[in-house]
Amino acid sequence: MFPSDLIHRSFQASNGELAWSREDARLAVPILVRQQRAILGGELWWVPDGAGEWTGLIPQRQGPDAVYPWETTRAAGEDWSTFVLRCAGDSLKAIGRWPAAEDLPTDLRGRVLYNLTWVSESEYRELRADAV
Repeated sequence: MFPSDLIHRSFQASNGELAWSREDARLAVPILVRQQRAILGGELWWVPDGAGEWTGLIPQRQGPDAVYPWETTRAAGEDWSTFVLRCAGDSLKAIGRWPAAEDLPTDLRGRVLYNLTWVSESEYRELRADAV
């Protein structure tokens, strides 16, 4: 699905999910669009230096640790291709917006990464059928 160099630069969680740097997440989005995958949402992960696992609680410069999720829901009657493009736009906005440089401690050790959740149209139909 993704070029081998993009996979190689990703962080792979123990369950197989991938997360990327901001720059690489921006590269992953159009690849998913070309394959007509809708990015239903995503979240930011923090992988502390030397850690093999991620956490969704990201230290903040001020206040408690924060979670950064986003979600895009399909509008009633929305064409699949339109939904795919809207999901991509929402994801690129979230990737560009979070976290702001002033949000993070200046001495944060580790990587903030972007995890995306995507589905094909048939997978989406299956999810919807299971929810009913």
